Amino acid sequence: MYETKTYENILSDALYRVGTKYDKRQGSIIYDAVAPFAFEATELYLMAQVIIKQTFAQTADRDFLKLRAAEYNIYPREATYAEVKGVFSSAVDIGTRFNYEDLNFRVIDVIDLSKNEFKLVCETAGAKGNYCIGRITPIETVPGLQTAEIKEVLVPGQDEEETETFRARYIRALKSKAYGGNGADYKEKVLSIAGTGGSKIYRCWNGGGTVKVVLINNEFNKASAELVKEVQLALDPLDVDKRGKGYGLAPIGHTVTVEAAEEVVINYEVPVTMTAGHTTNEIKDELTKKIKEKLLLRRKEWTTQEENQFVTVRSSIITSLAVDLDNVIDVGDIKINGKAIKRLDLKPNQIPVFGTLTLTKG
Repeated sequence: MYETKTYENILSDALYRVGTKYDKRQGSIIYDAVAPFAFEATELYLMAQVIIKQTFAQTADRDFLKLRAAEYNIYPREATYAEVKGVFSSAVDIGTRFNYEDLNFRVIDVIDLSKNEFKLVCETAGAKGNYCIGRITPIETVPGLQTAEIKEVLVPGQDEEETETFRARYIRALKSKAYGGNGADYKEKVLSIAGTGGSKIYRCWNGGGTVKVVLINNEFNKASAELVKEVQLALDPLDVDKRGKGYGLAPIGHTVTVEAAEEVVINYEVPVTMTAGHTTNEIKDELTKKIKEKLLLRRKEWTTQEENQFVTVRSSIITSLAVDLDNVIDVGDIKINGKAIKRLDLKPNQIPVFGTLTLTKG
């Protein structure tokens, strides 16, 4: 907006307004009097540009974007700590610490004492704690303990929300007009709970005042039973004397049921014609990676849909991915889950996950 308001242009305009009968050359009294003003005015215009940039959500830097979003009670998601299930050869005390490579975990709760299953939390915030399946070692000696292992991630940790992701979420919330327990409001409330990645909201699914929340975790996979339990507790505790009475984030009068999205395993059979001297084994790993990336996009797409919309898995996408690989000449009729179909429409509460990829000679 103020691109033309440079020091040179401001100085030139100021000197132009001085009569021609006066000496305006560099070093003259008038020039030396006007030049500092031109410099200060240039800085004011620069600051004006900065203020305008930081005023609007589309262009604001992170700190100013946070201030703007806070007016609508929207905040960037903070980094959270992964919660995992540990299985031990014998019971361990709450607070016992274990190590997995460069990360430490601490026992915080009992899952099933008869099976020596305990909940542990990663002491380092972020998604890094989600990839620690396997053997762990006690930081201090635990008498009688022979084995200790992390079996599964219960609630995935998440990194601090990136600025552009936060910006998009804020703008989406404004457009969707989230307020008073409507669908958009529930989506925002679910996203505010650690470990969640998105949801679908089913209004009046079982009569007036009932709400069903179907969610996935922050890695866009099926939510664990533990995460479902935590979201249920946060929105509307299941206690008979608390249900629908506003003890959670849900408004008074809303009875909320939380469920995990259902996974549908997608198996592909792909006939491929390769150039002479090359085999399908050469492309399997790369094609598998690309397919997984596409299915991840479909799961992310699921979080933006309304409750009656669904994800579609198309064989044409796989054809496009395959023919772009080196030494692939052609792709035949692809089978999805054993059927030669062009598309597979999932149910609204289902998300696709990769199963197997079988490559044959076309």
